[in-house]
Amino acid sequence: MRFAHIGVIHPHSSGWRSCLLHMPEVDIVAYYDPNSDAARERLPESERAKPLYDDVAALLRQEQPEAVMITLPNDVTPAVIVQAAQAGCHVFAEKTCARTAPEFQPAADAIRRAGVQFGTGYLRRFSPVGVAIKEMVDQGLLGRLISIEARWITTSVGKRDPTSFLFSKQRSGGGMLHWLGCHWLDFIRWATSSEVTDVSAVLGTLSGEAIDVEDTAALALRYDNGMIGSLHCAYATDESTDQLYFGLRGTLGWVRWERSGLELEASSVQPSWETAPTRVLQFTPPARAGYGAGTGCIAIKRMIAAARGNGPQAFATDDARRVLEVLDAAHESDASGRRISIARSDGT
Repeated sequence: MRFAHIGVIHPHSSGWRSCLLHMPEVDIVAYYDPNSDAARERLPESERAKPLYDDVAALLRQEQPEAVMITLPNDVTPAVIVQAAQAGCHVFAEKTCARTAPEFQPAADAIRRAGVQFGTGYLRRFSPVGVAIKEMVDQGLLGRLISIEARWITTSVGKRDPTSFLFSKQRSGGGMLHWLGCHWLDFIRWATSSEVTDVSAVLGTLSGEAIDVEDTAALALRYDNGMIGSLHCAYATDESTDQLYFGLRGTLGWVRWERSGLELEASSVQPSWETAPTRVLQFTPPARAGYGAGTGCIAIKRMIAAARGNGPQAFATDDARRVLEVLDAAHESDASGRRISIARSDGT
């Protein structure tokens, strides 16, 4: 599939580009970045002879790619998605795809009208551990779900460049929740097939850096299956290992996933597990390189397969919109001091 990579200077652009370059089913035909001179220096030597545009419309018109990989700040991503969809391109866009759910809606509408495939960067659903957790939930090994929690504690704002657009509310819409916490919100929704109904949030900017978005966040979440959850995020460590955690408990069992690694601890009293009710499961990583330790390649490959009619779609625009709705509710909750019930744009 002929791809154009739109957005060369972005913290995740090199990882996604690495995915595309490692995939024999992909040919990158052109690039775009508003800062084309600096962008060319970021490209691998082997890619610098390819066309590099500073105008998206011109790229789409002259190169006629089949698909685009968009790695741009959230404030400009929706409009570029609309342009690409209207040109008949399948769209893979860096999360969160917009600053807010209402801003994303025109992009979702354009994708629906064009009938093209959509993908985004929520990759825990392609991790072998993530897949195993979902399978356990779907098989009923955990019973009725009761309690869920996730944490993402990582390196400080100071070590991540406070001048980056990632720490600008105008450009990104929010801070750590829009950059990292969103991954867990998507994974919980996907793995448990449940939607957030209510959000209570406390957000803070505690790093001492001159930023206007949250660097610390605590969310309490109620889900439509009755489950109660929490999400805690902070840019609060040095350069040591990130502190990541996911835990899920039900009436029949529980799972624990540390550091987003390749080991899962699980327990179930369901009869099928009676010979070993508590287990430590080990998984092998995906075979391919690139962003997300190979999971990025899986996501792109599945979008291509769906576009060719060779498999189901990996993502829908609802997957991006639902996460944004929770983020919108979290910011409203913090600003108002109230618990926010989510009134979704589709009326549910």
